[in-house]
Amino acid sequence: MRKVVQSSALGLVLLVGCTTVPVKTVVPAPVQPVAPVVVEPDLVPDEVVKSDTAESIATDFGLIFIDRDMTFTGTLPCEKCPGVQYHINVYQDGKFEARREFIDRNVVELIQGSWMLDNRTLHFTSQRQPMPSFQFASNQHLTLLDIAGKPMVSADNKTLSRRDFSKIDSRLPLLGMYELKNNEASFTDCLTGESHLIAMTQHHMPMMRSYQTNPGINGKSVVATLTARKSPDNNDALFVDKFDQFWPGATCPSQAQPAKIQGVVWRLSTVSQIGVPQKLNIRMMFDQNNKLFGFSGCNNFNAGYQQKDTQLSVAPVVSTRKFCSDANFYEQQFTKQLQIADRIEINQNKLQLFKANKVIIEMTQALN
Repeated sequence: MRKVVQSSALGLVLLVGCTTVPVKTVVPAPVQPVAPVVVEPDLVPDEVVKSDTAESIATDFGLIFIDRDMTFTGTLPCEKCPGVQYHINVYQDGKFEARREFIDRNVVELIQGSWMLDNRTLHFTSQRQPMPSFQFASNQHLTLLDIAGKPMVSADNKTLSRRDFSKIDSRLPLLGMYELKNNEASFTDCLTGESHLIAMTQHHMPMMRSYQTNPGINGKSVVATLTARKSPDNNDALFVDKFDQFWPGATCPSQAQPAKIQGVVWRLSTVSQIGVPQKLNIRMMFDQNNKLFGFSGCNNFNAGYQQKDTQLSVAPVVSTRKFCSDANFYEQQFTKQLQIADRIEINQNKLQLFKANKVIIEMTQALN
């Protein structure tokens, strides 16, 4: 019995020793390629990397710096005119220049002063004419601010846009007293009272000859209308760009005293209830010798007149015969209505001419 047990045990051992155990297969993980590491320098936000081909690009950002001379232009709304044209030059040295032109009112202002930048708000300070404040809506646009310093909300455009830097047009239409003594000409602006010596240039020569050959004004102070500019180097010198005409017997306009019919240069504002573009400079004067004369937008004219109290009669108008496409319609209307006027009055400093109790011509004192 002992042999049987031993034989069974031996057989079990042999059976176990002959059993094959499966080996577990290990699959290696795929090898991923490693990208090369590029070491880059630390970058500063909004910094332009130096390069021969790099260009500065205008961006809108929180802080505004005026580190170069800038020009802003545009047309802003106007209560009593079609608009106000602005040309503002802001200089990096803290100064500014501006040209402000009131469209269809023939009013041009040249303003100089200093500026101050408070965060994004640009303030202008001038000793003469006031200037509004603006806010940088971006580094390319200035938005007009109200008296409280807040952007004005309106359907009208109240923004000036940045342009390539350009010089201010310093030409001004002027009316003042002209005098020539010892071949030295002087001009006193009626509006500001400033006196200037006139530079002897080619545009001044016709004006000087006209003065010297007219015995009625030669050697006297006479009202003249012209377009001129101040010397950038010497504010006392005046350069004539265009001479209009002399107005013998005229005086400087006065806002303090009631206007009078004679001796005042009048500017046409309406004819036959039609508004007249002020750029045409249609002007007229009644002198003390029953003669009227002026400029009708294209031609010079004159005529005789008779006045008794408010009753008026005008003789046929005599004029030069030039043709100007943009002025002849208003010129024809003006000379036609002038010759049929039967009454003349001054109401609220406006000169009014009537026909059958109806206003046919309305004029205001010319300031330039």
